[in-house]
Amino acid sequence: MARKLRDDFVSQDVEPEPVVCSLCERVIPSDQIEDHHLVPKSKGGKIKVPLHRICHSHIHAAFTDAQLARKFSTISAILEDPAIQKFVSWVKTKPPGFDDKAEERGRRS
Repeated sequence: MARKLRDDFVSQDVEPEPVVCSLCERVIPSDQIEDHHLVPKSKGGKIKVPLHRICHSHIHAAFTDAQLARKFSTISAILEDPAIQKFVSWVKTKPPGFDDKAEERGRRS
């Protein structure tokens, strides 16, 4: 008779660790998790961070891929931008599941 491997058993009662948005630091619902490449894939980036869909959309509405690769390749660099700071202070007041379409804005040069 085969032996049961109890170490491989995962209890159904154990909840997964919540994923926290790297930009706004709110918990991300599982249906809104998006990975953001700190340097865009088109520019050779491989490192990803989890973001809310709304936070991810806002970053890409504000910056071009070239800007993200050159000047905004870390979360701390992105957070230094005044428009992003304003967005983050606004979105932090929203519940974790809040989702709103980012405005289509002209990207800054």
